[in-house]
Order: sequence, then structure tokens, then C-alpha cells
Amino acid sequence: MATTQPTETVKNGVDLEEFHEFVEYATENPEAVQFELGARAISEGRLFHSLAKVDAYTLGGEEIKRETREYTLPMGAWKEVEDVSGFIDPTDRMEPIEVALAAMTACVNVAVGVTALANDIELDDFETTVRVDFDPRVILTIHDVDHSEETFGDIDVEITVEGEDLSEEDVELLTAGAQRSPVWNLMRLAHEMEPVVSVGLPSPTAD
Repeated sequence: MATTQPTETVKNGVDLEEFHEFVEYATENPEAVQFELGARAISEGRLFHSLAKVDAYTLGGEEIKRETREYTLPMGAWKEVEDVSGFIDPTDRMEPIEVALAAMTACVNVAVGVTALANDIELDDFETTVRVDFDPRVILTIHDVDHSEETFGDIDVEITVEGEDLSEEDVELLTAGAQRSPVWNLMRLAHEMEPVVSVGLPSPTAD
């Protein structure tokens, strides 16, 4: 039976020897660890509501797809917002911005954990919290898209770590290491991104 209890070679559920072998392999074969990732969302015919899906991905040029790896996230809005904006039978769902922030907290946790592992920093526990101010007037078409930069304030990121004898140097290493998070950099750095709208054929109707 697998275990997450620390042993000489297992720490935080990872076989350290295999992990370091993998890192060495990735260092020598960077093309083998290149990913192409994606997601899609299907409109549910109700404003704000979509079923977001994550399934296949590509690793080292090979597509990996299996039925057991189709994850569905019901996206929507806050019940109180639906209530005041005229929705029939208001409901409450995860809002996409919240899901993006949740993904960032999980990814920063990964970066902190890997940094601690790579630098022999013993952590008993750690937690990442993010907060951001959100102005919805662009999405509500009250403001034009040229006001998009005003949609969000700065993102506050707080990482709480617990461990014995943590030094200032350890904290500095973890702070720098948190910025290795892919989602952190997806949000923080500029990327080329333009929408492409394709017109599909209407669904056939029954006679």
C-alpha cells in the first residue's frame, strides 16, 4: 500500500530518488517535458452558466486522453448577484475568477513545496491565500474594453509556512520560489492572446 509517511527516500508522498532522477532527465531532455494544455467551456443556455471541461493534454508531443480524466466544473455566479440582476431561480456557483484564484493558490503551493524540497527546508505545513478587488463594469458593458486594465486591483498573495527553526534565508528562498509557479506567471506576465470566433452550423431541429 502506498504511503505518504516520511521515510529515508519518501517525503510528502514523493520518492526522492525517483524525483531527482526525473529532474535530471528533464534537464537533459527538455523537449520531453513540454506540455500543451487546454480547457473548454460549454454554454448551458443560461447567462453566466457554463460547464468547463478539462480532459486531454499533450506531453512531449504525445496526446494523453482517457475517459477517467474528464473533469467538469460547473461555473456561474453568486446567488446574490443573480437575484438582484433579474435571474429566475437564482443559484450559487463557483465564479470563474474565483476558480482562477483557487488555481493560483494551489499552484503557488506546488512551487513552495518544490522549493522547500530542493533546498532541504523542513515545513510542517503551509497555506496560500490570494485576494483581489474586482470591478465588473467592463463585463457588464457599462465600460468599454479600453477600461479593462481597471477591472482588477493588485493581487495580494499571502503564504503562511510552519516549521521548526525556519531562518530568514529559508523565508527568502520560499518567497523567491513561490514565483516559479506557472499559474503565477500565467497571470503576472504578458502573453499574446486574441479571441477567434468561429460560426458553426445550427443544430438540426426535429420535424
